[in-house]
Amino acid sequence: MRWNFEYGYARVSDFRVEAERDEKSGRVTVTGITLNGETMRPTRRFWKSMFMRFGFSESVFRYFDHSEVFQRISEKAPNDTVRFCLERGGARGSRLLSVSNPKRPVITHEEVQGLLEHYGGKDIKYTEGVITSTHRPRSGDCDFEIGGDKFKHRFVMETPIDGFSQPKIYLSFLRMLCSNGAIGYSRAFRSDISLGKDIGHCISRALESYDNGEGYAGLRQRFASSQTSWASLNECNKLYKLLFKSDRSKGFNRPTVLTDFHRLTGQMNQLYGLTNLNALSEKRLRVLPAKCRVYDLVNFASEIATHHADEASSRTLQAYIGSLISDEYDMEGTAVEAPEFADFFVSKDDSSVAMMN
Repeated sequence: MRWNFEYGYARVSDFRVEAERDEKSGRVTVTGITLNGETMRPTRRFWKSMFMRFGFSESVFRYFDHSEVFQRISEKAPNDTVRFCLERGGARGSRLLSVSNPKRPVITHEEVQGLLEHYGGKDIKYTEGVITSTHRPRSGDCDFEIGGDKFKHRFVMETPIDGFSQPKIYLSFLRMLCSNGAIGYSRAFRSDISLGKDIGHCISRALESYDNGEGYAGLRQRFASSQTSWASLNECNKLYKLLFKSDRSKGFNRPTVLTDFHRLTGQMNQLYGLTNLNALSEKRLRVLPAKCRVYDLVNFASEIATHHADEASSRTLQAYIGSLISDEYDMEGTAVEAPEFADFFVSKDDSSVAMMN
């Protein structure tokens, strides 16, 4: 891991917010937060932890400046100390990850690394204060087939190392044909790890004993149903917007992702003679089929997330998969049979590879 992390304690009055206001739009942008004489970039996780810690929301900044809000909090709670966590060494420089209750137990990245190595964690990734790892459940691989595709049981654990929130476990399937991992990032397929004073012991116990036969059965049912359900324009359009946003931010290592997506779904505008899908209501988009099935969308998103996306884009795409499979599909059961599905969806032309920063 190329990052270093630093923990410390401070009061709200110690934070100095630096912001700029756009004179035309009136929009305020936070450029940094100064703490102990050092200016750092705050993450979204930092703001979320501040909102939860002190019971306010982002909407308050519509009416009051950031410095004004921080000053008011420090006046009402002058002795309220928080623990903060800094990330150093990344490409974006020093960043404020979060604030948390000093009495709440915290596990460091060194401890998490040791546990993951001991328990054979795979696909270990880090992003914004959270380490993600993939594991086999206690019952083993439990190989099974859905419509000709072979899968294995897995689960993904998210472990925060900045003291904010608690570890979570999500059910996951590993598609053997292309080594894609589809993660059920939704409440329906999530388990929270109850923490005591010794976080390391709680995580160890979870890694040793976790299993969820009922949850895996439910996830298999949703995958099977996705093979016999046409994907709606609504479901396709939601994925397209996520892909477009990540593509613009250079979150993929191949420049052909959007082209491959259109080849999978069909040119959605042209299918129905529209210049803009936004001209149709969401209700209408839900009943118009694309040229693919929901299962194709799941496999496309998981292939991009597993093999071609950076950590932030991967997490966004896996969240899309979790949201998609946890709810009823727009056109559930409308496809009579499940044919053979493609192994890969992304172009294999290595000459078009654009290396990620």
